Amino acid sequence: MRNTRYKTHEIAKQAGVSPASVSRAINHPELLSEESLEKIKATMQAMGYDLNEIFHNESKDIILINFPHGTNPFYEEVIAGIISSAECNGYYTLLNYTKLDENNIEDFIRMLRVAKVKGIITLSQISSEILYMINAVVPVVQCCEFNDRTTLPYVSIDDYMAAKNAVKYLIASGRKKIAFLNGPKRYKYSRERLRGFLDALAEEEITIPEEWIMHVPHIEYQMADTLISRVLADDNKPDAVFASSDVLAAAVVNRAVYSELRVPDDLMVIGFDNISLCQIVRPSLTSVHQPKHKLGFTACEMLNEKIKGKTLKVNEVLLSTELVIRGSTEHQ
Repeated sequence: MRNTRYKTHEIAKQAGVSPASVSRAINHPELLSEESLEKIKATMQAMGYDLNEIFHNESKDIILINFPHGTNPFYEEVIAGIISSAECNGYYTLLNYTKLDENNIEDFIRMLRVAKVKGIITLSQISSEILYMINAVVPVVQCCEFNDRTTLPYVSIDDYMAAKNAVKYLIASGRKKIAFLNGPKRYKYSRERLRGFLDALAEEEITIPEEWIMHVPHIEYQMADTLISRVLADDNKPDAVFASSDVLAAAVVNRAVYSELRVPDDLMVIGFDNISLCQIVRPSLTSVHQPKHKLGFTACEMLNEKIKGKTLKVNEVLLSTELVIRGSTEHQ
């Protein structure tokens, strides 16, 4: 495995070529003229790079990222964190949307071997059996979504406490008619955030109608709008909504405005993830912040250690969250 770190733009500036030419020299030297290639090599040598280490490897090793297919923008920054670490450690990254199960796992493992994949980061909900089958071939690190019935390493957050604290904030703000708009039940994050929501209400002896707990089959704006419009159209409507995704929360805010409900006066709304959408919605959206880039970066650093055959100092990492207060719960 090539583990050299090089600064493409600095090399390009010194050699008087484009960064793209430097990238080609390192990864596809056959695409450059001999004169250009030698000029770049001479510059890199003068800058102190080990040419043998860089140019005598055929290709970088590959890390595969398996994550759910969908429209949830939360994953964008997590993947960016993975790629940042991968580039620092000399890996290429491949994105894979396959929903892994017993029907396709053999083909998937065959693909890993053909592509000579060195390790996998999973962001999907995968069964213990499938995870162990993959880990027998290449190292696996779980990120965000993880299966706690395995001993495989993971990086995530405490979804239960994050959700519980968010609902406690709504209750402390005087709201007792709180609805919950949640993601698919099959995901760990969805189950844990529901548990936090229910425990927060139970500790304050608050009861709500069963229909105020809603689950969407996918994190999608239109599905959320359909569900919340029914609840807000009823005479007995909530005075707050906690959503397990900012996409879902944005649908609540927009539907409330359409229904001539004032946010936050008539309806407080809290989302989850703290993506850029939070500051686009009006009023801006209060949200539970996840350290998205750090989640991905940490997972890839752990995987790199496993690929190198090292023993991880910590096998389970839970990163901190915080509630970012904005206009959907606070009067401006």
